[in-house]
Amino acid sequence: MEDKSGSGTQSRETAVMAASPPGQRHSSDDIMRGSARLDEANTLLEGADLAEGDERARFTVLERQTCLNLLGRHDIGRVAFTIEGDSAPTVLPVNYMLAGDAILFRSTLAGTIMRHGRGYASFQIDHFDEGLREGWSVLVSGRCRWIRDQGELSRLPRGRMPQPWASGPRDQVLRITLGRVSGRQVSHD
Repeated sequence: MEDKSGSGTQSRETAVMAASPPGQRHSSDDIMRGSARLDEANTLLEGADLAEGDERARFTVLERQTCLNLLGRHDIGRVAFTIEGDSAPTVLPVNYMLAGDAILFRSTLAGTIMRHGRGYASFQIDHFDEGLREGWSVLVSGRCRWIRDQGELSRLPRGRMPQPWASGPRDQVLRITLGRVSGRQVSHD
């Protein structure tokens, strides 16, 4: 909605456009030659390098319990969250543990996750074998919050929480409550 008073307030459309991520960058030395976008009439260029399908490869959507089993067997994953004003998510590795319906991990009080990661976040673990062209991935999304209540902290399995690889004190605990849980696997027969 545009301001008719002439006070210079941006229209809603202009504000949305200004908040959109930047477009594709163009290089002055034309290193992107040949990568022009295709119009609808030319969805595939003749001679394009296409990956041939492997008829033995099988794509499987993993059941929730399988995803939880994989989450429970590993202790390194990635937390993804958006920092206000950034046009893309920030993704950081963490040492974690699965405890009931939550992912628990530690951070420093001044850490990036503590400052910006609280709210909605995603968490991912995966394993790939490039030689065999096989692998799996589990993705969780949910609410991330800082655990500050002493009663709740005392009930955490602190002795079982993995030791962070990063140096320095990591004495603050964050929790991502499992919301959506999904997983995919590519394997060969």
